[in-house]
Amino acid sequence: MDIRFDHVVHYVTDAHDTMAAFQLLGFHTANGGNHDVWGTYNTLCYFKNLAYIEWIGINNLIVTKEGSHPFSRHLYKDYQLGEGLSQIAFRTSSIIEVQKQLTEKGIKTYGPLPGSRKRPDGTLLEWSMLFIHHTHPMPFFIEWGEEDGAREKDLISKGIYVPDTKGIKYVGYSVNKPGTTAKHWADLFNGTISDTKLPGTEQKALRVNFDSIDVYFCKESHPRGERPNMVGIEPGKGKIITLHGANYKV
Repeated sequence: MDIRFDHVVHYVTDAHDTMAAFQLLGFHTANGGNHDVWGTYNTLCYFKNLAYIEWIGINNLIVTKEGSHPFSRHLYKDYQLGEGLSQIAFRTSSIIEVQKQLTEKGIKTYGPLPGSRKRPDGTLLEWSMLFIHHTHPMPFFIEWGEEDGAREKDLISKGIYVPDTKGIKYVGYSVNKPGTTAKHWADLFNGTISDTKLPGTEQKALRVNFDSIDVYFCKESHPRGERPNMVGIEPGKGKIITLHGANYKV
């Protein structure tokens, strides 16, 4: 399956406040813009391989609440649960092919559906999204419609991305059944499973390795339910910080 890790979504009440906190930690961040059709806005922090953190907030609760798009429905649930990591996205150069492969595996999907964001300079960024109908936590998929090299040049030229050695190495999830969830991800997205511990902790975990990211599944009851709970950024000092309901290893 042609997929690479794209980004992690972190729901926050004030995306600019979270962006400023990351700047104080020495990271380069940028304003993203508004998703008018979802009633949301975001700020961003890019890393190598075009992976990024998206801090997303709600600026029109009525639009978010009444939206029919799977993404806005998920964000409204996050709003009800409170701040914290929301979900992750894989990017692909052929979202139709990903949908076909998932359908062949018996997986029901929603989409492809359009997404868009109005940037601070007034330009409109557009993409396609695909979602999985699921009972376990699942990623969604995004196709940007532009080759990675061209996207990187554009982000650099706009000052959104400053090339660096740091990257998002892993994402940790709190789930009810790590074995079941890890096997599901590995089977669907061609990952490999291993027994280990969540980095920087003594917590047992199942790691699913993909070419561009490690995803750790830990058996843990969490007030926000089955959601991501940690983002690992390397190289770094190995310090775990809690920021707006999420853990970051920096």
